[in-house]
Amino acid sequence: MKEHKTNPDLPADARVMIDLHEVKLETGEPLYLVTTLELASQAAGKMYRRRYDVEHDIRDIKISMGIENIRAKSDEMVQKELLCSVVAYNLVVELRREAAKLAGVKPRRLSFTGTWTTMKIYLLQRPPCSASEWQERYEKALRSAANSVLPNRPDRSYPRQAHARRAKSTKFMKQKAKEPTRKPK
Repeated sequence: MKEHKTNPDLPADARVMIDLHEVKLETGEPLYLVTTLELASQAAGKMYRRRYDVEHDIRDIKISMGIENIRAKSDEMVQKELLCSVVAYNLVVELRREAAKLAGVKPRRLSFTGTWTTMKIYLLQRPPCSASEWQERYEKALRSAANSVLPNRPDRSYPRQAHARRAKSTKFMKQKAKEPTRKPK
């Protein structure tokens, strides 16, 4: 086996057990899923369908919340920045859940970016206030976020495909400082 030639430390009887699942799509076409997890075919199909939720959640954290460029220099500060980002993300998700209840829709029918913007405007970019005033701000934010319902698009199909790399917003990090201009004496 090729793996044993390139990795001589592997035991001779090393194997990876996989399961092949056939799941019927809404169109009736079969979808074949390969996994190392011990799952029933239906459960594997449900996990596959949730992949876009996971991909969108990662996109929301990285891009919508602007976390893709970590500014910290030390390992400890990188960890703190990541943890604070995840806490902030979870707070936005909770606001979206409560707003979805108010709107009578599922949370993913509300725009994450719209909810994040609402939270920043109503709750984060305001001066400190009393607890009762903060509660009023929160109620306004909740009502505003409940209005960001995304349109229902039931016939959309999202086939799996590779996307071109997105240009990162690190341009400022790559530019060198300008040389100071000297004034003639």
